[in-house]
Amino acid sequence: MNSVVLLALMALVLVLLAFVLWHGASQQSKKMVKDQFVLEQLERRLGQDESAEDEAIRQRKVWKGGPRNWNEFLLRAGMVPTTRFYVLFWLVILIPSLLALLFGGVIAAGAAFVLMIAISLFHLWLKGERLRKDIVRQLPDFLDRVVRMMTIGNSMGAAFHNAATGTELPLRDVIDRTVSLNRSGKEIDVALHYVSRQYGLHELYLLASVMGVALKYGGRSDQVLERMSAFMRDLEQARAEMKAMSAELRLSAWVLALLPVGLACFILVFNNALFMGMWEDPAGKIMLIGAVVLQISGSYWLYRLAKSV
Repeated sequence: MNSVVLLALMALVLVLLAFVLWHGASQQSKKMVKDQFVLEQLERRLGQDESAEDEAIRQRKVWKGGPRNWNEFLLRAGMVPTTRFYVLFWLVILIPSLLALLFGGVIAAGAAFVLMIAISLFHLWLKGERLRKDIVRQLPDFLDRVVRMMTIGNSMGAAFHNAATGTELPLRDVIDRTVSLNRSGKEIDVALHYVSRQYGLHELYLLASVMGVALKYGGRSDQVLERMSAFMRDLEQARAEMKAMSAELRLSAWVLALLPVGLACFILVFNNALFMGMWEDPAGKIMLIGAVVLQISGSYWLYRLAKSV
C-alpha cells in the first residue's frame, strides 16, 4: 500500500513538473511577443509634442514603493522568471510537503506547504532588499561620474550615458534599462521615473525629479547632482547608524512575530493530533481562531514598530 501511494505521489510530482515546464515555455513565448510590442509601441520615439507631454505627465505619478505584480517582485529580487526558476521554486515547496504527507498526513502536508511558500517568498523579498541596498550604495559614485562628465563639457544626457559604461552590477542593470528607454524616445527623467517604480528605488525617483527640473529650467545641474550625491552618502551613513542602534529591537520583533508561527507549523507537521483535538472541541476552536487573529494583529504592529526605526 505504501509503495502504491509513493508511486502515485511521484507521478503527481512529474505531472506538476511537466505542467510547470509547459507553462514556463508558453509564458516565455508570450513575454517575447510582449517585449517586441512594447519596444515598437510604448518605447518608440513620440512624434508629436502633445503626446510626449502626456506621456511625461503619466510617468510622473505619485510615488508607490510596493511591487505592482509578480514579475516586478521578481525583478526587484534580481530573479529572471525562467522555466528553471519555476521548477526549482516549486520543487523546494512540493518536496517537503510530500514528505510531510507521507509521514504526517494531510494536515501536516498543508502546514508544510504554507510554511514553504512563506519561506520562499520571504527569501525573495530578502534578496530584493539586499539588491536595493546595494544599488543605493552605488548611486553616489555614479552621480560623481556624471558630474565629472558634465564638468568637462558633456550635456546631462550624454554624461548619464557615458557614466553608465563604468557602472558595476547591480546598478548597471538599472542604468541600462534607463538608457534603453532614453534611446527609444523617452526623456531621461521620464525613463528614470519609470525604472524607479519598477525597482522600488525612492532615491532614483528623487534623482529623476531633480534631473527633470534641470532639463526644464536649466541652471547648474552639476552642482545640484554633486550635492545630491553628498546627501545620499550622509543619509546612508545615518541609516547605518540607526540600524546598528535599533538592531536589538528589530531582532526582537522578528523573533516575536515568527516564533509562534514556526512552533505552530512544527506541531502541525509532527503532532497534528493535538491541533485536531483542539479544533474538534468548541472552546479549543475559539482559542485557535483567537490565536490566529492575535498573531496577525501582533505581527502587523511589530512590523510597524520595526519599520518606524
